[in-house]
Amino acid sequence: MNVRRSRAALLPFFASVFVLLAQPAAAQPGKTRLGAVEGYVFDDTGKVVVGATVFLAQALPSSVARAAAPPVITGPQVATGVTDAKGRFLASVPAGNYIACATPAAAGLLNPCHWATSAPAFSATAGQITVTPNIVLTHGAVIPIHVNDPQQLMTPASGPVAMDCRFQIVTAKGYRYDAAITAHSSTSRDYEITVPYGAAFSLQVIAPHLVVNGSTGEPVAAAGESVLAPAGASLQTLNHTVTGVKP
Repeated sequence: MNVRRSRAALLPFFASVFVLLAQPAAAQPGKTRLGAVEGYVFDDTGKVVVGATVFLAQALPSSVARAAAPPVITGPQVATGVTDAKGRFLASVPAGNYIACATPAAAGLLNPCHWATSAPAFSATAGQITVTPNIVLTHGAVIPIHVNDPQQLMTPASGPVAMDCRFQIVTAKGYRYDAAITAHSSTSRDYEITVPYGAAFSLQVIAPHLVVNGSTGEPVAAAGESVLAPAGASLQTLNHTVTGVKP
């Protein structure tokens, strides 16, 4: 999965960074010197991943205690980038140690910071170009969720998460991840989330003011429903219905 990189192709992006770095320190009071970062995102078959959002977060010092991954625990997020048609992303960060995470634009691939035992780590140096290790997203099982809303009680969705009706998977360690809204109309919504093949988890509905029934026709319990992702395949659609408003 090695890709030849043209330094000349990077000059337009990094020109402003290097112009800033070339100025005397006295001319930039309070300015933080930056380093340039370049990297690539692939899936586990070696194909480039286009449109993935890459998050660069500070790596925690080795002295900081943390639970074993997954998830990979990081410090604050510092920069983001989006991969182009070649799977490449560009960013600029202060000098330091970082962890690279990536979320794909479409379902079917897993963010390594959420699901892997490790994520790519690298060190950036001010005034230099740092090429990160490749970020590899493995395939997983897609969990599709459909919600019927015949009474049109849900508010119009304007993003991947709507607070009136959320679906979250809860891992065995208690970590929560939201299913993203992928389509919506006045009488329905569709959600998707990707989990590792063969993973067991709880699917919870968070609807503060709505009564949401599961596929059995009964209101979904507060503890959620247990779901087991199949090995090597995605789940069939989990159907729900909004039946009323909570008293």
